Amino acid sequence: MREFLGNQYLSLRPRIVVRGRLQPESSSHAVKRFWIPAFAGMTIFLVSFFLAGCGKDYVTGKSTYNFYSIGSDVDIGNYVMKTQLKDLKKNGIKIDLEADADEYRRIRKIVNKITAVSHIPDFPYEVHLADVNIVNAWCAPGGKIMVYTGLYQPRKGLVQKGNDDEMAAVLAHEISHATARHVTEMITKASTFQMVGDIATSVIVQSGSAGGADVFQQIYYGGVNVYLPHYSRKNESEADAIGIMYMAAAGYDPQAAVNLWERAARESKSDKTSIFASHPASGARAAALKKLLPKATEIYLAVTKKAPAKKKKSSKIN
Repeated sequence: MREFLGNQYLSLRPRIVVRGRLQPESSSHAVKRFWIPAFAGMTIFLVSFFLAGCGKDYVTGKSTYNFYSIGSDVDIGNYVMKTQLKDLKKNGIKIDLEADADEYRRIRKIVNKITAVSHIPDFPYEVHLADVNIVNAWCAPGGKIMVYTGLYQPRKGLVQKGNDDEMAAVLAHEISHATARHVTEMITKASTFQMVGDIATSVIVQSGSAGGADVFQQIYYGGVNVYLPHYSRKNESEADAIGIMYMAAAGYDPQAAVNLWERAARESKSDKTSIFASHPASGARAAALKKLLPKATEIYLAVTKKAPAKKKKSSKIN
């Protein structure tokens, strides 16, 4: 407090009347009068602050530490997607139907099925496909999904074009980052007591910049800015575990997730824009998914058996 007030400290000290004359209060009295209630007030503030940051994890059902509301997730996601689309359009990049009509429709269908079985089906989900030769995809907070055509590029892509199960494995993983609210949880941990005014605009930084609360990096690639998230290993593992269950519940074969990450483990990570770099791949990661495969397969079989192919009625000739 003394450092904060600076030269004004003395003039702002409480004053008392001594023998009919107005005098500055002694330092000892000032300390007692100020610090005791201040300490009590700060204690109440801290308790309220931490309690306000505690909420229920939509995925695990357990308490989590997150200052931000669901609405904040949506606001951040809107900002990231709006910024990305603006840069893409500015540089004449084809988007959605213009990028690849068949794949865009297929991706939308997969997203709709996965989000319907997710923990937060009411997010305002939105998916775009950009004709950029980057092997990557992401989902910003609030369910804003971006897929780059390089993801299924024949020579260096991760997903086999036309393989719904593999595409579902990637999309389910990315959607899991949104439903687990990894971004706002990371911002909460990084912010601590440094309250951010416009948190949405602070989540994007240029590549190489140091920022504790910044989770999307702006990378200049092929003449255009792309925005790629970076998560902790814990976040990635959690998204793997949630994603494989999402894809299974949506009717996609979870074995594809294991196959995909085994393939990723063999690929080079030298390209910082690729999914191989932004999603740390290793044999250990594929092994972790294998441990979850029995449960995911059980869900997958149960779902597919519940929706058997309808038998065609034989037509009668009158």
